[in-house]
Amino acid sequence: MTPVRRLLIGAIALIAASVGFAAGRSLFRPKGAVVQPIAFSHKKHVQELEIGCKECHPYYETSQHSGLPTLTTCKGCHEEPLTDKPEERKIQTLAGEGQDDVFRKLFRLPDHAYYSHLRHVAVAGIACETCHGGIAHTTEPPEAPLVRITMGFCLDCHQRSGVSSDCTTCHR
Repeated sequence: MTPVRRLLIGAIALIAASVGFAAGRSLFRPKGAVVQPIAFSHKKHVQELEIGCKECHPYYETSQHSGLPTLTTCKGCHEEPLTDKPEERKIQTLAGEGQDDVFRKLFRLPDHAYYSHLRHVAVAGIACETCHGGIAHTTEPPEAPLVRITMGFCLDCHQRSGVSSDCTTCHR
């Protein structure tokens, strides 16, 4: 094979790898901002009222996914609006329309990646802030995760903690 042909094949392979990498990054990125139907204040509920994560995210210590709050959960305290804020009326309006699962998932993992809140929170004792940043201090829902979770982010944590970094630990 001539040197020119080898160079051409190498260039094509490099271009293909670059295009594949870029396509993969954009395919797994959330499609635009995640807008929640209710302007929920974590600061008010978590910091001021000291409501624990488990009240709204019931499975964060026991399952792969933490779970999202339902309007039934909200109505536990907000059966009647506590203030004149439109957001409080929105709870009753949406619930009156028969809606319950209205909150949208903010974090998305590729199908081939496995993550368990049980393993990380209950077993390893990792604080929510490690992956969710200052969510407890936000006055309205963020439109994107406060911490960018990448494979490098996870590998750094696994290496610092002395936990397996074997591919099959997190990839199925």
